[in-house]
Amino acid sequence: MPREQRRKSGDDWYRYALALEASQEGFWDWDLVADRLWCSKRWRSITGLEHDGAGLSAWMERVHPHDKPRFEAELRAARVGKTKAIRNEHRIRHEDGAWRWVLARGVVGEDAKGQVTHLAGSLTDHTASRLADPLTGLPNRLFLVDYLERRLERGRQRGDWDFAVLALALDRFERVNETLGSSAGDRLLMEAAERLQAMLPEGSVAARLNGAEFLVCLDAVRTEAEPVRLAGELMAAFREPLAWRGHRITARLAIGAAKADATCCHPEELMSDAENALTHAKQDEPPGVVFYSRGMREKALERLEMEADLERAIRSGELTLFYQPEVDLHTNRIIGFEALVRWRHPRRGLLAPAEFIPLAEETGLILPLGDWGMAEACRQMVAWQKSGHAELEGARMSVNLSARQFERADLVERVRQVLEETGVGPGRLRLEVTESSLIADAASALRTMRALSELGVGLHMDDFGVGYSSLNYLQQYPFDTLKIDRSFVQGMVRDRESWQIVKTILDLARSLGMDVVAEGIEDLEQLEELKRMGCPCGQGYYFARPMEPATIDVLVRSGGWQSGQAVPAMA
Repeated sequence: MPREQRRKSGDDWYRYALALEASQEGFWDWDLVADRLWCSKRWRSITGLEHDGAGLSAWMERVHPHDKPRFEAELRAARVGKTKAIRNEHRIRHEDGAWRWVLARGVVGEDAKGQVTHLAGSLTDHTASRLADPLTGLPNRLFLVDYLERRLERGRQRGDWDFAVLALALDRFERVNETLGSSAGDRLLMEAAERLQAMLPEGSVAARLNGAEFLVCLDAVRTEAEPVRLAGELMAAFREPLAWRGHRITARLAIGAAKADATCCHPEELMSDAENALTHAKQDEPPGVVFYSRGMREKALERLEMEADLERAIRSGELTLFYQPEVDLHTNRIIGFEALVRWRHPRRGLLAPAEFIPLAEETGLILPLGDWGMAEACRQMVAWQKSGHAELEGARMSVNLSARQFERADLVERVRQVLEETGVGPGRLRLEVTESSLIADAASALRTMRALSELGVGLHMDDFGVGYSSLNYLQQYPFDTLKIDRSFVQGMVRDRESWQIVKTILDLARSLGMDVVAEGIEDLEQLEELKRMGCPCGQGYYFARPMEPATIDVLVRSGGWQSGQAVPAMA
């Protein structure tokens, strides 16, 4: 080769070597014949493997067990010529013990006979993008799990348990999104991340979870008092308002804390303990700081078990409906029933709604439960219509709608379907709605209620008088009946203010041409006062507790309601 050509060739190689050195990519070349792996300096930096010349096994030993099968399958396909290129993202254990996310790209090299002799390509470190939250720049949950795993291992090796986990949640974050828009919510999250990082002691790590929740691993924590003290300082810092386009946004924190000890086996346990404590902190008003206690884990496990039981109960027929009569207060005639769900739990016996409906609401199981309950109540109404009981002619069925059910886009269609399948006339069905069901999306709620009203279904405003906006809702929504909350009925005889509220509701209903049902009538004195005030209808233990259909059949056949006497409280 002429001298000039040799010099030019050397220059090209020098430039190529410099480019490799400067690149953020790691380069590799696997000689399949000799089973030797050549790696660039950057490749060795990414993986932590400092020696060169070893076979591919040195790489594969570091690959995460969950990722290894797919990577090996791609390499086999390339070796036998089934594919000309590979592209695989996997985790690799670095020399420092941390898992790194890497993207391996490669192409096959063939000899003159077309046999695959080489695989060569690049390796890119994707750890930052895979383990960081794109909005706040904080690490994500995956990163924190890996970090805690190494921290727990250090604890087991050295007996160093001087660290704790905080779970933090921004209170009322959803309201910021709803009122000011998602841009304001995003800005609040970014500001929260900045304040959090500024407050953390050296060596501590913060990560963002989904929504408005964060997790923090606090280092150098020797007593339970230390994380609680820092939590209080964080809450004080977050009370400083954030300015957003002329608005001042105040973010309150709820914080749960859990300290590591020798009983912690997995990162998820410690994180779960902090999150269980956070759940309790959210229930305080205003939200506060709660330190994990051993009983919380048992309660959380019990809740998970209860959730699984409830899901099974909906499918297997363990749920049943009881019915409480609604009565004409002046004739003692049954005018309808309110359907109330009960759960015949195989181990815990008969459970009242308060013991499982909140769980159904939180988990979304209220939707299939509500569908079943509405259909079952309508089927029972048809059965009573066919029974020939004169006492039940014209009776109506009231079914409670939860806020989650009311938000369903297909609610009206679902009601229509139930009416068609069971044969109940729309005028016999009453849906009871509380004020909380109307708050989230007023425009959507109005459309839904108008469609239900046009369908012919009655609409009751339940617990009237308790909410702050009840009068306003009467102007907007097509309710036909008000149900006076039991707290006013039970206090009206001895409490002048409760008496006045009941009277005002009755006067208001008359002026609007609406029906009224007084809930919670428990004694003759309450009944007589309601009759003097002109209340037309009521329900309560004075007449009957919620009963099974068979009990109601016996009661009606015996003429108990025809006598004009109130029926004693029944099981």
